[in-house]
Amino acid sequence: MAIKYKNHNPDIIRVLYVNLESSIAGAEQSLLLFVHFAPKSLQISATCPDGILSRKLNNSDIQTQQILLPPRRFNLAIIWFLYLLLVNIQILLISFRARPQIIHANNSKAVLASVLSRVFICNILIWHMRDLRCSRLLAGICGYLSTKVVAISNAVKNKLIDIGVRYESIEVIYNGITPYDSEIKEKFQNDSFLFANIGQFVPWKKQFLFIDVAEKFLQENCNANFVLIGDDIFGRDSRYKKELINRVKKSSFKQNIEIISWQDNLESLWSKIDCLVHTADTEPFGRVIIEAMAHSIPVIAAAAGGPAEIITDHKTGLLFEPNDIEDLLGAMKKIYQDSEFARNLATNGREHVLSNFQASKTAERIAKVYKELLAA
Repeated sequence: MAIKYKNHNPDIIRVLYVNLESSIAGAEQSLLLFVHFAPKSLQISATCPDGILSRKLNNSDIQTQQILLPPRRFNLAIIWFLYLLLVNIQILLISFRARPQIIHANNSKAVLASVLSRVFICNILIWHMRDLRCSRLLAGICGYLSTKVVAISNAVKNKLIDIGVRYESIEVIYNGITPYDSEIKEKFQNDSFLFANIGQFVPWKKQFLFIDVAEKFLQENCNANFVLIGDDIFGRDSRYKKELINRVKKSSFKQNIEIISWQDNLESLWSKIDCLVHTADTEPFGRVIIEAMAHSIPVIAAAAGGPAEIITDHKTGLLFEPNDIEDLLGAMKKIYQDSEFARNLATNGREHVLSNFQASKTAERIAKVYKELLAA
């Protein structure tokens, strides 16, 4: 079904979002929140492969065109080249019918999929940069093609500047979440304390560090449990996922360490978690961190990337030196042993998130970028 616009009101801005994944991770959650809070002055359509994301977009009354699903293997260059060529043609045809004023690429690869549309249809292309592991070559290409770069943290902005992207084209807009009703949980002395690590099962999330520190913790404290919540969402890290599962199975403390598959809705689990431990040291932002803080859960994270911007150490959370298992262990003991300190972190963290990371404010800032680009 072709996308058709019934009116071309000059006060309406037509935006085409390009997303190459069908499953939902952080970038896709941000897209869904944006379309929910987007002002009525925006007429949004989207392209993505058939899957849960397209169904959720359609349920939000967003006209969505299906495109090819990307290959699972990143190391087969010829397959990726052919895929990008085909998907460029698909998006070009969609753009020809939709005539968007702005194309919004939801990550780096989506920029590469929008090249033909950028050249022939729409001269405004936004690159939503959500990564700290972008190569200089890819960043150079995306930066050259893009009219504007939206970075999800200052860490991402600084990375882009370091690898040559024009600093004047970059604007930092943090991800946002919807507020939750939450209360600080009171722990009883005989309760088992639950530490959680939540995120995609990919090597850079460093879940093995979480397992290692869990074992050291359990050597000294028996009344605690640990859970890893996640999955190989995009089907590209099955070996890593298998290694994680085997590592837990072989642990001497496997009765205290559990792996739970990823869930789109974590509401049933937040109330059971006493502390979130985020082990990634190249995290561009850390959506799960602000979600935990919004649920009044104290957070421990590596002092690097986006988490170091979100968290003020010993005020809204705890930061540990990246990859330092002893420093992380000390932070976990502090949360475990000092309930008043943990309660203060949870209170301050929730207030911080509600003041600075609302999805509605994120949508307003992105809409403002659209208006400024069209007025230029």
